[in-house]
Amino acid sequence: MVRRPQTLTQQIAPSPAGVEGAKAETRTWKAGPRALSVDLAKVARPAARKFGFADARLFADWPIIMGEAIARMTLPLAIKRDKTGDRRTLVLKCSAAAAPLIQHYTQQILERVNTHYGFSAVTHLQMKQGPIPPPPLPPKPRPPLSAEAEAALQGRVSEVETEPLRAALLALGRCTGNR
Repeated sequence: MVRRPQTLTQQIAPSPAGVEGAKAETRTWKAGPRALSVDLAKVARPAARKFGFADARLFADWPIIMGEAIARMTLPLAIKRDKTGDRRTLVLKCSAAAAPLIQHYTQQILERVNTHYGFSAVTHLQMKQGPIPPPPLPPKPRPPLSAEAEAALQGRVSEVETEPLRAALLALGRCTGNR
């Protein structure tokens, strides 16, 4: 069963007296759970603007935009604008060993960033040399369930009629059963 958000209406101001056809001002909003991404973008926007980004998409999507190889060697720091606003420079941090390679790929980097935004967001590239933090380690694999735990899980989901749901419940049980 899908629960739909309830629409609420609140009267802000009463209808003006003596005016024909005038209606009271009301405000309408939807009550219920909202996506975290809606509120997170509002919170992250001031911090991103401090460093010249219109939004935090460039940070979050950097590996997708550049590809894993270049993303491991670089880190976006800021987008600088000159006084006229015509020149927008993407400032990247990279190691000294990666700088010649990044300089060679300057045009491709600018094209990928502009393609991601859908407009000419950056026109120049500036590199700052420094250490790049290592990527996070992948999570450790969980040990498999014991034979008796697997049998108990199979018994619990055996009554589920649809095969895709049964398979999903088994996978969920295997992930949460060995904590």
